[in-house]
Amino acid sequence: MSTHASFRQILNEKLGNTQEEASVYQGEIKSDPAHMAFLIGQIGRLDVRSTKNNYPRPTARPQRKPHVLSSSEALSFEYLKSHNSDLSGAFTEVELKKAFRHSAFILHPDQGGSTEQFVELKAHYENLRAVLTRKTAAAA
Repeated sequence: MSTHASFRQILNEKLGNTQEEASVYQGEIKSDPAHMAFLIGQIGRLDVRSTKNNYPRPTARPQRKPHVLSSSEALSFEYLKSHNSDLSGAFTEVELKKAFRHSAFILHPDQGGSTEQFVELKAHYENLRAVLTRKTAAAA
């Protein structure tokens, strides 16, 4: 078979038809696209199952309980939350650090903030980190 074989030649070769049978089918192939679809269906094709939309449904994650905060810790939480609304009451260390970095980028003196605001932000961050260290010490 040459590299420039016609579709009819490839089809006949796959079906194992001889030249006599191929000449009978040629008239039908030109005039009947439905018959051609049937013949293509006769070729041993690879059955590939699509993985699209077949992923398992995610299970609901249990919600974490919010931290019990003192009044000063609640003020620190509100201060960080005012600059980063993504911070939840049940924050983790990673979420707290991300909120601090986002707020630090806004309040840093090199970015247009003032030194007093940045120092206040660091104090609030340290205050909330104490909540997490207290909680891990209690768990251990």
